[in-house]
Amino acid sequence: MKEIIIAMDSFKGSMTSLEAGNAIKKAIQNIYPAWNIKVYPVADGGEGTLEALTYQQKVTKRTCMVTGPLGNPIKASYLWYERNLEKTAVIEMAQAAGLPLVPEEKRNPLHTTTYGVGELIQNAIRQGCTRFIIGIGGSATNDAGVGMLQALGYHFYDVSGKEVPFGAKGLEKIVNIRTEDVSENLLKCQFQIACDVKNPLVGVSGCSRIYGPQKGATEKETDKMDSAMEQFANLVEDTAWQDKKRIHPKGNRNTPGAGAAGGIGYAFMMFLNGMLRPGIDIVLDEIGLEEKITQADLVITGEGRLDAQTLMGKTPAGVASLAKKYHKRVLAIAGCFGDDVIQCKQSGLFDDCLAVKDILSEQEQIHAMEKRNATAHLQKLVKQYFVNW
Repeated sequence: MKEIIIAMDSFKGSMTSLEAGNAIKKAIQNIYPAWNIKVYPVADGGEGTLEALTYQQKVTKRTCMVTGPLGNPIKASYLWYERNLEKTAVIEMAQAAGLPLVPEEKRNPLHTTTYGVGELIQNAIRQGCTRFIIGIGGSATNDAGVGMLQALGYHFYDVSGKEVPFGAKGLEKIVNIRTEDVSENLLKCQFQIACDVKNPLVGVSGCSRIYGPQKGATEKETDKMDSAMEQFANLVEDTAWQDKKRIHPKGNRNTPGAGAAGGIGYAFMMFLNGMLRPGIDIVLDEIGLEEKITQADLVITGEGRLDAQTLMGKTPAGVASLAKKYHKRVLAIAGCFGDDVIQCKQSGLFDDCLAVKDILSEQEQIHAMEKRNATAHLQKLVKQYFVNW
């Protein structure tokens, strides 16, 4: 009897991670009904991540009123679950500070705030959560996480001793940071930040210049924001700034990912002892896939399109890397291949790579991965591969 682990990413627009995995499982069991096949939904921080993190967990969803990116009250939700007597909150930053929450005509990161993200964290702490997994994609902000930190009890004062205003415009005014209202409960929390971008906080590749225009900033405003970020980093990293509640930071302005989501990655590192990690690494650790793989004879993974980007921290590469750690055979299944799929085939991560479109006629390929056809085509591919396995 074979032990098979199936850990597929979603086929966007066609199948969820779980749907793709179960389709493959059914196809194999039609040929080898005695095989022990287990399916686990996985994701790399994007679509399907919440499903993967909370699969077979008793999940509580909480909705609360928070401060939106424009400073107005909005409803935002997060999830939490309990494992080993620890409560873990899963928060998507975009719920409280996402770009879609800001009408196009009002988009300007000089004014948008992450304050609501801090309010979500505070709410979760009140529910007893001590572990946090936070996705930070899709933000409308460029305030270096200062708004979030203000909601968590940090104070950022200007020369007159007043709290600085929301948004990136407040950064250049900060001359003093105070932490007397930061709770001990907050500092005991563990933060894992799903971060797949490598941008530093400042400079030509920093968050202001790269992502500012997408959030509504002009070229002149991006330059101004970058200078303000630099000034803020100088203050934060100044060894003269000491406080009993300050946590030893895990990086600095040049750490890859510090510029993620308008600099909120920097705030998590420097103030909350947060760890910036690829989304796939967080998911795989959280669901304990490594231990399950050790018993497998074959590991099956894949995604909608297999190409060179697959090797850049995406789900199949993460799953395959774990499997190869234990010298397991890995099969990658995709809806289609990109022109540069040869890089995947030569990477040493995958023993075989299959694509649904390769077994279909030209006519069938036109609608191959539409939702109504995707499952049947995927199962056809799997049966052809395993019939003589």
